[in-house]
Amino acid sequence: MDLRRRNRRIGFALTALFGGILVGCGDDDPVNPPPPPPAANILSGTITSSMTLDAANSPYLIQGTTIIEDGATLTIPAGTELHGDVDFTGSALIVRQGGRLVAQGTATDPIVFTSSRAPGQRTRGDWGGVVLNGRSNCNFPASECVGEGNSGPYGGTDVNDDSGVMSYVRIEYAGFEVSFGNELNGLTLNGVGAGTQLDHIQSHFGSDDGIEFFGGTVDLKFAIVTGASDDSFDYSTGWQGRGQFWLVQHDPDDADNGFEIDGNEENFDATPLTDPVIYNVTLVGKESGTGSAGESPRGIIFRRGTAGTVYNVVVLGFEKGIDIDQTETVGRVEIRNSYFFGQQDVTFEGDDDGIDESAIVMNAAWGNVTGVDPALTDPFNLAAPDFRPTAGSPLLAGFASPPSDGFFDQVSYIGAVDPDGTPWYEGWITLDRN
Repeated sequence: MDLRRRNRRIGFALTALFGGILVGCGDDDPVNPPPPPPAANILSGTITSSMTLDAANSPYLIQGTTIIEDGATLTIPAGTELHGDVDFTGSALIVRQGGRLVAQGTATDPIVFTSSRAPGQRTRGDWGGVVLNGRSNCNFPASECVGEGNSGPYGGTDVNDDSGVMSYVRIEYAGFEVSFGNELNGLTLNGVGAGTQLDHIQSHFGSDDGIEFFGGTVDLKFAIVTGASDDSFDYSTGWQGRGQFWLVQHDPDDADNGFEIDGNEENFDATPLTDPVIYNVTLVGKESGTGSAGESPRGIIFRRGTAGTVYNVVVLGFEKGIDIDQTETVGRVEIRNSYFFGQQDVTFEGDDDGIDESAIVMNAAWGNVTGVDPALTDPFNLAAPDFRPTAGSPLLAGFASPPSDGFFDQVSYIGAVDPDGTPWYEGWITLDRN
């Protein structure tokens, strides 16, 4: 990817147009036809001062590259819909360094970023997605910490930088290729700091990665990626945050890796290393005998000198389960207390770099298991999946307990979903394919 791209800025306009209402004055007055519905409010250009949207006036149309500038906060109340306008190429919402997005939905009233096309006509790549740029880690030189998709500079030394709040947010039918290798994702997190709150986020049916981290120290909890055509979760460039309860379900006919994990693509020893700590993940690829060849190629790929530890993972139904590339990666990255089952080719990819993934991943100290069905309830159902372990599931033993640090929830199971009670994703996500 080319990390030396410039961004363009355009003016900001917010308009609300309402049709008039004619009222008759007597019994003989003609019946007036109803007024046309109000035109959608429009977000475009550069937002330079703080503003709050009105859920009652949604949907808002995001027209073109819409930028929240340094010093400005855009507040979006629960229940608001924002539509990326398909008549404007690559419409996207981009938060610059120093800007903030406060999008705080609820389980009953999520905030929805979606396509401006009518339901039933929406498709991947209809619009660009959401980008946050912060002042936290980036392991490229400062001049090269520039976001894909013309999204602007990021990175710095403020590990607690605050880019706002995203909670109970859906991002649908996004992802846009500006040029080859230069793409917007559903949600892109560039150098985002730990002062930012991210939880209960769905990236759905995007044309590139579902959620991608480039550096930063932000934490992410309760995140689900469904139907991404590229990687579901992708992190690199020195990200050092925490994650818990991450869930993936692939489109069996169009998907890449469940996790794609990198350090620095040019210098595998660049610091800060990509070095997160993640607990409780479920990655669902494609059921045996279904899907297209070459899709869902790997559950996880660790490469380019990445570090980090991932615990309590279920890798289910990919062509290959796990791949570790480059000798710099060996000894830095760990995956523990995890299950690999139902891969259509092999569990351990193997290649010509002399790395024996089986010996690394299956050392006794890491507590991993292969060839044992994790017994999830109905994980491959595209319309109404259930990712909970069944009563007899082996996932109810052998788990790793997270640290008690105020972020991680204590668990008694492997995978992203508690076997008991209502799943955390129920009620606010979508599984509509268009």
